[in-house]
Amino acid sequence: MTYMAFDDIKLDLSSSVRRNQRIQRVQFGDGYSQVLTDGLNIEQEIWDCKTIPLTNEEAFSIESFLLSKKGQAITWTPPFNTKTFSRPFESGQLLLGYTNISSLQLTGYTRPSDYTANFATGLLTSVTIANGTVVEIQLTLASRTFLLGNGLTITPVSPTYATIQFEMRRVYV
Repeated sequence: MTYMAFDDIKLDLSSSVRRNQRIQRVQFGDGYSQVLTDGLNIEQEIWDCKTIPLTNEEAFSIESFLLSKKGQAITWTPPFNTKTFSRPFESGQLLLGYTNISSLQLTGYTRPSDYTANFATGLLTSVTIANGTVVEIQLTLASRTFLLGNGLTITPVSPTYATIQFEMRRVYV
């Protein structure tokens, strides 16, 4: 019998993520408008997932797990969790745009002698790195919590293999 843990699912390359922010827009009669963020935890992250062909036993293990978690938050480490990119420091700071970071390295620099980092907000503050200096960054995001959205679809690809399609919506708990 084959058991597959949820974090071990191999996703097909057609899987994708959508990120956006909840905002409110107020339009006034004189043509002026104002845009506001909509409360705390405004970042939305939605994964459209499709597995590679799994054995039926693996597919049913995943199906059983997802069905058992109806309406409950699932701690999940999505793909592309480790990222490498370059960005410049400006005015002594660098806001990475990523939050909830589990590990971070700047190539050629050490923390805390060259910079400090807030892993929750993704804000780096320079101690010795000059403004305008482009640094190479490698970070890994921590696991996040998601809910299963829009159910799941199992598609047989042969008598012994199937794929699963499902949607995961990030939630804040």
